[in-house]
Amino acid sequence: MSEPMHPALKILGVILFILGVAQANWAVLGVGVGLAAVALAATGPAGVGRFLEMSRRLKWFFLSIILIFGWFTPGTPLLEWAGAWSPAREGLVMGLQRTLVLVLAVAAVVWLLQVTSRESLVKGLLWLTRPLAPLGLPRERFAVRLVLTLEALPQVRILVAAGRPERPPEGAMARLQGLGRRATGLFSEVLEQAEKAPLEPIHLDPAPPPGLRQWLLLCLILLPLLLAALH
Repeated sequence: MSEPMHPALKILGVILFILGVAQANWAVLGVGVGLAAVALAATGPAGVGRFLEMSRRLKWFFLSIILIFGWFTPGTPLLEWAGAWSPAREGLVMGLQRTLVLVLAVAAVVWLLQVTSRESLVKGLLWLTRPLAPLGLPRERFAVRLVLTLEALPQVRILVAAGRPERPPEGAMARLQGLGRRATGLFSEVLEQAEKAPLEPIHLDPAPPPGLRQWLLLCLILLPLLLAALH
């Protein structure tokens, strides 16, 4: 049976993957799509469904990126007859590339959360931040809070959906006031839920350092991305 990958290497791999696809050229993005597809397929229907749900919630953000790049980047007009009102071809391509980078980042984070337990994530973060210990960084607090924050995001989305009014108020001023009341109520609800949440202890055993084979496996997985970036 193959040895499971060290959680620190999983986290490091996700960070390096996101930094790699941020180059945003088509060769790198093509390799990134392949790696992300294989990783999500390994998580099964739950991971794929979680990825699709998170991407769906970000669809308007993705669209805004494409529109901003398309209309505010100088270049060749896509629609000659529209003149200055036409988006630039170069801008639309850049917008699509940047949007794909964010989609791949979402896929990488979903994979990490699906294949790594809370305790393993904390162990991995503690191992990665060991060089910062002499600087006085509260590594344990940082690691636990980061993991708990990631786990709390779905609950915040549920509270947002529950607090949405069935009929939005009419008028710009009324909508702004309603939005302010919703934000205030959501903040109070989140604090109340946090106070009621049970304190679940996290048991951590000393994590051994990653083995040489695991380092080699990580390098092998990321090698196609590196070659595409150097192309």
